[in-house]
Amino acid sequence: MDKLTEIFRTYGPEYLQQHGAKVPPQHRKVIEAILRCRTPESGTTIYRCEHCGEDHVLHLGCGNRHCPICQYRKGRQWLERQLERQMPGAHFMVTFTVPEQLRPFMRSNQRLAYSALFAASSEAMKLLAKDPRFIGGDLPGFFGVLHTWDRQLQYHPHIHYVVTGGAIASTTG
Repeated sequence: MDKLTEIFRTYGPEYLQQHGAKVPPQHRKVIEAILRCRTPESGTTIYRCEHCGEDHVLHLGCGNRHCPICQYRKGRQWLERQLERQMPGAHFMVTFTVPEQLRPFMRSNQRLAYSALFAASSEAMKLLAKDPRFIGGDLPGFFGVLHTWDRQLQYHPHIHYVVTGGAIASTTG
């Protein structure tokens, strides 16, 4: 059992009892899927070994895009693709976070709020990249990943960007 499943099994019922009305339905679905992952509840496949004749039972994964067990391979493949596309040179991490006072609104309006957070933060990066005091280029390289929880599993939406140490600059004559 992975760490997240262990946390959901240990603390999930109490958390849902305490915060049930505030937990968005899609979060409940993720928790339920991860708890069912690789258990008989997710279904099973039985394989018969051709050599020994033994039956082997394999519990199926949930397939949820948030499940660390089911998505591990996809995550590694994504990372490898990003590293292949990486521009040469230094890279930096830049984090954009949200004030605590806005978090209840964001949790209740996730699609709108996350979209606005990505739009505002990426525009800020482009604006700063044009400034000669920072990068002085027209087209910076960066990508961002939204995180919605902190290490203590408190709701804390923020975006981590990986940013190149340079940018493509247009030259005018």
